[in-house]
Amino acid sequence: MKRCAVVVVFLAVAISVVGVAPGAHATTYKKVVRYGPFIIPAAGSIDQPGMLNNRLKFAVQRPCLDCHITSMTPNLVYSDGRPATMETGAMIHHFVLTSQFRKDATCANSWLGLAGARFFASGDERTPISFPEGYGYRVRWYDSWNLLVDLMNHSLESKTVYVQVTYTYRPSWESVKRVRPVWLDIDQCGDSEYSIPSGFSDTHWNWNVNVPGKAVAVMGHVHGGGVAVEVTNESQGGASICKSVATLDPMDSHRVLSMSTCRGDPVASVHQGEVVRLHSMYESEHAANDVMGIMLLYINPS
Repeated sequence: MKRCAVVVVFLAVAISVVGVAPGAHATTYKKVVRYGPFIIPAAGSIDQPGMLNNRLKFAVQRPCLDCHITSMTPNLVYSDGRPATMETGAMIHHFVLTSQFRKDATCANSWLGLAGARFFASGDERTPISFPEGYGYRVRWYDSWNLLVDLMNHSLESKTVYVQVTYTYRPSWESVKRVRPVWLDIDQCGDSEYSIPSGFSDTHWNWNVNVPGKAVAVMGHVHGGGVAVEVTNESQGGASICKSVATLDPMDSHRVLSMSTCRGDPVASVHQGEVVRLHSMYESEHAANDVMGIMLLYINPS
């Protein structure tokens, strides 16, 4: 009886180590992956930040070889793990992860499509995304990921930094409903930048739905001066699917501190051929030619 008790205790400890909570049916793992190092040149002056422009790295590390990713949390860090933020000069202008052998939902036939499907991205607001229980982004053993990085440095000395993503994931053999990322962009299939006037503006881009199903998570991205990005279903009377609202630094409206996200089972459903409209809203003190308006929908295909 004592030997049986020891075995039971050992098994309970082993299960706890791999991440199964008592009474739970899913096994969830966590993996922190660092990409880099990246050296950002020093700023020339306070108005001329140092730039590491759109550095592309192929075949970057995945958190697992065969699994379902359930959340992604972005960051920029120094080698000792400290966050690399504007307070020390470093800034994420943007980074994008793509899966080389997957077809991008909205730009497969453009030059962007050569890099594969865009499935996660971040600006300096570092928005995390997580999927409802039972959903995940499938990673297969033959997938290959690419990383596009664009970084800025407002300090007068160069900075060595790492793009860091914390992933949670479940094993491939578990029953998980897959999500497909759909990238919507005001400058669709271009460099993602577009122009706005001074004052309020609401710029649109329409997506004719080619990935029908349930949207279960949505995230957005704007630049400083941005109010929000929103997707509406024009085929359903302009019903809102998700509005991602920007929180700006009260001391510096050019700095986005956070973006809200939408998550649900589902947030909304979209059907083949419907028209979904992306709205990018700014309230800017001056005209600009380099803002962004992006939303990334994660859809469980029907």
